[in-house]
Amino acid sequence: MPRSSAPFPESAYQAALLRVQLPGRYVGGELNQVRKDPGTVRLRWALLYPDTYEVGMPHQGLRILYHVLNEQPGIWAERAFAPWPDMEALLRARGWPLTTLESRTPLRALDVLGFTLQTELSYSNVLTCLELGGVPLQAARRGLDHPLVVAGGAGVLNPEPLADFIDLFFLGDGEEAVVEFSRILLEEKPRHRHRRDLLRALVARCPYLYAPAFWQPRYAGPALAAMEPLDGVATPRRALVYDLENAPYPTAPVVPAIRTIHDRITIEIMRGCVQGCRFCQAGYEKRPQRFRSAARIRQIAEESYRNTGLSEIGLTSLSSSDHPDLLGIMDALSPVFTPLRVSLSLPSLRVNEQVVELPKRAAEVRRHGLTLAPEVATDRLRRIINKGIADQDLYDGARAAWKTGFTHIKLYFMIGIPGENDDDVAGIVRMAEECARLRKAAGLGGPGQVTASVSTFVPKALTPFQWHGQIRPEVMAEKQQLLWSLQRVRSVRINPHDPGESLLEGVISRADRRMGGVIEDAWRRGARFEGWNEHRNLDHWRAAWSAAGYGPEETAHRPRPLDEVLPWDHLDLGTTRDYLRHEFEKSQRGDFTEHCQTEACGDCGVGAKLCVDVKALTGFFERYAKPKLVERARRNELLQIHLPHATLEPPLEVRSPRRSQERVGI
Repeated sequence: MPRSSAPFPESAYQAALLRVQLPGRYVGGELNQVRKDPGTVRLRWALLYPDTYEVGMPHQGLRILYHVLNEQPGIWAERAFAPWPDMEALLRARGWPLTTLESRTPLRALDVLGFTLQTELSYSNVLTCLELGGVPLQAARRGLDHPLVVAGGAGVLNPEPLADFIDLFFLGDGEEAVVEFSRILLEEKPRHRHRRDLLRALVARCPYLYAPAFWQPRYAGPALAAMEPLDGVATPRRALVYDLENAPYPTAPVVPAIRTIHDRITIEIMRGCVQGCRFCQAGYEKRPQRFRSAARIRQIAEESYRNTGLSEIGLTSLSSSDHPDLLGIMDALSPVFTPLRVSLSLPSLRVNEQVVELPKRAAEVRRHGLTLAPEVATDRLRRIINKGIADQDLYDGARAAWKTGFTHIKLYFMIGIPGENDDDVAGIVRMAEECARLRKAAGLGGPGQVTASVSTFVPKALTPFQWHGQIRPEVMAEKQQLLWSLQRVRSVRINPHDPGESLLEGVISRADRRMGGVIEDAWRRGARFEGWNEHRNLDHWRAAWSAAGYGPEETAHRPRPLDEVLPWDHLDLGTTRDYLRHEFEKSQRGDFTEHCQTEACGDCGVGAKLCVDVKALTGFFERYAKPKLVERARRNELLQIHLPHATLEPPLEVRSPRRSQERVGI
């Protein structure tokens, strides 16, 4: 395996950093950074987040992968981030490559480059990292002596736009898969003389890997006609962490050298959501729902605090207020962290009955702004998007927040939902202003400070809305003007997102492999950091769309016929196309689908037995499920442990039905 030292004197590098913004982005050497003796290492990773250091460092997935890989003897995972334009210019001017933070090793000298992708708006930065790292952009141009370029994360559920540049995509949960993949790579690489043979062997042994080289697209005008497998490859299917309670989790994360967007300890309290909101990609991809217990969360929190000293703990998930023991978690943490003045935060809560109690718990530690996600403001739209909340729950939560001393409430909304009208848009202003007035009504002074953050709805893959066309930017601008014209309460701030950002995200997110050439063209014209308003330049993209004849009309605005082949249909991501189509048709009628409790299973493709089993593993089964379902499980009608398709050494606890049955009381 290749080894390398820094390609430049460290003193010259440090001196050069004085010429760029925030040199702390590039120095490394932080508390809890992992250094290993290269002589003892058999496999070297670079974990890349294609955005700035301060955006990538708090990312939970990156922290987990860094932890699990570096726990393995003989494997060393280092970090690298996309350089800001001034640093990119400096590297190019001096002929220096992009290197890792830990050892200043050029990316080209490592074995695996692993991109964590959170959004399509970071795709252009992937190309920057590859070129500056000395790695050919096109996967087809790489040989066995080049690093394997792999990617995973929420931003690549449709991998096709990046298929030209990525050798392997990880589908599903990554923390167990990357360890197994690393072991298999060490076994397979010495056996093969050609890169394609190595990729074929890896795909055969790791079912959660998708190698675009073994799938050939056929087109029919703007649509995709088929994705044809080559060399007899099987359908890739996602990896799944079954036992979240005992899954590895970092309690000594790297403490950033500079302030980041989230300077806090983050603890994933549950994974997945079964509310069935029809716009939510993660809600369909992350099924089934899995939990961590209050005891395990407290253990992680205490160890993390001792190892980092950070003064805020974020309890994160897709919908933290849906954790069946959320109040118990708060009660477990408060006695420990209240005396230490460590705050607890719950980002973006779904509105439900627990919201009323949460401000009281949070206020015991430190008062922060409360963030709630009603998404839409009328019952009619709630039926369309399947958002089962009530206005009164939101208002009760806001009232409780004002009474316990909170000074600010943030509300997340979307506009551009299919079937939306002007009254639905106006409802956003009405709801935000009512939340503000509740502070005055409670006798606490004037109206409260409320921010309504209003994003543009982007139809995404693996959702019931994947067949819808996206609203055009000029229509979105009209809706934003309507919001501003209706605002009357001065303490309410309406904060709409940039329609151009949403357009670019929509164009890329449902595109097929032809988008790869567009991305490269836009990048060569100067596209960088599309998630940053000061750097996003749609002129680069418009020119690339025009040159390719493939852009917004073909990918974003065009409604898809229900029988059209979609670019991700050849991947098994858990939820089935038939189920999504059924939910699409229900949304057209305004029919509501009840919360998924597996007793009345909607047959989404995950399987009722699996949903029950993973809850049994973490001790939440009887608390979470309906009485009838508990009784059926006690009769052993449902409990059946589904073994993972790939094993790790040593065997995971999830493979012990006896232990699972003891937890359920069978």
